[in-house]
Amino acid sequence: MKAEEFTAQLEELRRQVEKLRCDTGLPPRMFGDLLAAVDGLRQSQEQFAESHSVVEQERRRYHQLFQFAPDAYLFTDLAGIVREANRSAARLLGAEPQFMAGKALVSFVAIEDRTRVRAELGRWQSEPTPKRLEVRLQPRQGSPFDAEITLSVARGGPQDTAIGFRWLVRDISAQRQLTEELRVREEAARREAEASEARARHVQKLESIGVLAGGIAHDFNNLLHVVLANADLARVQLPPDAAPRDHINEVIRATQRAAELTRQLLAYSGRGTVEVRRLDLSQEVREMATLLRTAISKQATLDWELSPDLPSVTADPTQIRQVVMNLITNASDALGEGTGTISLRTGLADAREDGVPPGAHVFLEVADTGVGMGSETLERIFDPFFSTKFSGRGLGLAAVMGIVERHNGRIRIRTAPGEGTTFRIFFPAVDDSAEYATRNGPAADWRGRGTVLVVEDEEGVREVVGRMLERLGFSVLTAEDGVAAVELMDLRPKDLAAVLLDLSMPRMPGQDALKHLKARCPEVPVVLMSGYTEQEVASKLVHDSGGAAAFLQKPFLPEDLSSVLRRALASRAPA
Repeated sequence: MKAEEFTAQLEELRRQVEKLRCDTGLPPRMFGDLLAAVDGLRQSQEQFAESHSVVEQERRRYHQLFQFAPDAYLFTDLAGIVREANRSAARLLGAEPQFMAGKALVSFVAIEDRTRVRAELGRWQSEPTPKRLEVRLQPRQGSPFDAEITLSVARGGPQDTAIGFRWLVRDISAQRQLTEELRVREEAARREAEASEARARHVQKLESIGVLAGGIAHDFNNLLHVVLANADLARVQLPPDAAPRDHINEVIRATQRAAELTRQLLAYSGRGTVEVRRLDLSQEVREMATLLRTAISKQATLDWELSPDLPSVTADPTQIRQVVMNLITNASDALGEGTGTISLRTGLADAREDGVPPGAHVFLEVADTGVGMGSETLERIFDPFFSTKFSGRGLGLAAVMGIVERHNGRIRIRTAPGEGTTFRIFFPAVDDSAEYATRNGPAADWRGRGTVLVVEDEEGVREVVGRMLERLGFSVLTAEDGVAAVELMDLRPKDLAAVLLDLSMPRMPGQDALKHLKARCPEVPVVLMSGYTEQEVASKLVHDSGGAAAFLQKPFLPEDLSSVLRRALASRAPA
């Protein structure tokens, strides 16, 4: 019964009581309790109506909050059947709100997660606190998405028993995507940090190699200088048709090749100088014949096909020989202990060939019949210190790549497991008809006069340099270190024409000795000598104000010494 109808009935009851009192003529006090009861019922009804109005307003507000909440809310019975769902839930699950009731909520769960959700429903009925579960939901329309479900038990009745579940469902796809992006970024940052650390270690290795290579080059070049200079002095004393002359020439050539090897040690660490000139690629390879045969396995056959009359290339001959040697060594390693063939070819590149840059190019090709390489190995062969052997060769192919790039060349590789490997390197050709500068050497009959002070801690080098100077017409004074040289300068030797000063000596380093010598006799030119390169140790000491006049890198020939001294004495400041 509605509140308005109940109120009307109470008013009708009061009128009936008043009418009965008037009709009977009984005293009013006899009807007082009855009228008071009617009034009490009316007041109670008014209070009840007011309370009902408040409750109804709260119900409507709750319903609006429930229906229009931005999150998806559902209420199911204990079996997971939807009893009520708000609009956000219907929209999230791709269904109309009026069709949600009566549907099993698990039907909106992706197939791979349904068994897990069903198993959890029975267990969650006894849980006193809300629980969270991440599942994959499949809406009626649209693609599956990741969701987070917060589940709590609804209780009611006299015994406060479980009567259903409240579900709060949130789409966490964007959160998952953001988390994945952050993970990927962190992974990329970690890899970059590891790569940076690896590069730092690589730089440290190169620095260590550079220090070691410099020390080896210096000591080895001192020994080579003694061999080369003595061999050259012996050669000039033999008649042109003497039989031993050919053997001595071979010693000189081998010594010069050994000196090139020391420069290669510096090139490994990027500290060597580059002496670019025009050269015939086939001729450079041909001159390495003996050295290459000793570098390969005794079971291997070396085939040659060197094209004659190739256009010249502009390159550093030492670095070109290093490329050939490293490729030949790599090919020999690919053959292992078995038999096989290594082919060495040069020629003019076909402009139609894949991988050939525009313009005329000369190629160098080294091919082997060895084990070949797979894609993973091929991707890493130019990494420093990478090797497929137990004891790797370190910078071999990495040095090849660096040299080829410095010469504006290209590398092309053909390989497959079990089918061998072919390295073909392209170098830009130059026009041989163009004129280019040649170095004007000293006149063959140039002679000097006066005294030259030789400051060198290696006795063998002192002696052979002294003999070279005597053949040029000079008198020679020697000192075993910088301290002895300064003492001799204090005696003011007569006719002192020049000083040959080694840079690496005990007691007093060469650069300190240079300062003392120039302070005592600034007009006397000083020529520095070293097994290191000029770029490495002497560039700041040569031609500066008060510095050295020239530099000689060991080992050097008499004509090198003659040329340098002639230029140094020609620029000598007047006394």
